[in-house]
Amino acid sequence: MTNAGHELKTPLAIISANTEMEEMIGKSDEWTESTKEQVERLTMLINQLISLARMSEKDELVLERVDFSDSVKRAANSFKSLIQKDGKNYNIEIEPGLFVNGEKQSLYELVNILIDNANKYCDETGQVSVNLNKGSLGRNAVLQVKNSFKDGKSINYNKFFERFYRSDESHNSQKGGFGIGLSMAQDLVRVFGGKINASYDGKNVILTVILKLRK
Repeated sequence: MTNAGHELKTPLAIISANTEMEEMIGKSDEWTESTKEQVERLTMLINQLISLARMSEKDELVLERVDFSDSVKRAANSFKSLIQKDGKNYNIEIEPGLFVNGEKQSLYELVNILIDNANKYCDETGQVSVNLNKGSLGRNAVLQVKNSFKDGKSINYNKFFERFYRSDESHNSQKGGFGIGLSMAQDLVRVFGGKINASYDGKNVILTVILKLRK
């Protein structure tokens, strides 16, 4: 998968360069713009597939004690301007000093995936929330990423983490999703020895990650 992904990037780069050349010589129109958009989508898909393939190679990840609070804070803050620009409310509550077993960059990517998903599928003028706290027994770190979604009652949340699952094809197409991100998140959580699930409380879609705390 990794080798095929790199091979596919070459023709995409050529198509992109040719399109840019056409624009430079005054041939910019709706067709060149469409080509650029599709190249971007394919490039994103290839990158996600490569990442997904690497996730299965568990030996590449060296797990260590990582500041989960810091990873969540950095990821959450990086989305602040984007979510607010979209006209949504954004709430962040992070308990400091929570350490877990993980890999720093992958843990950061995990949180990014969850917040990006929440922002994409949040109702217009809705709310996205990121909450990290210690579990009730004090043994786990519990991360919950929520987004308001009024049409969430009919969704099968048991299938949320299936690879390429898309609850609404037209909706996902408009949002630019491929049904890969949450599958990647699940793979990462499993590598970290944790649990992840999706649920709906009648108003919000809730993605919950539970990781064992490390002292």
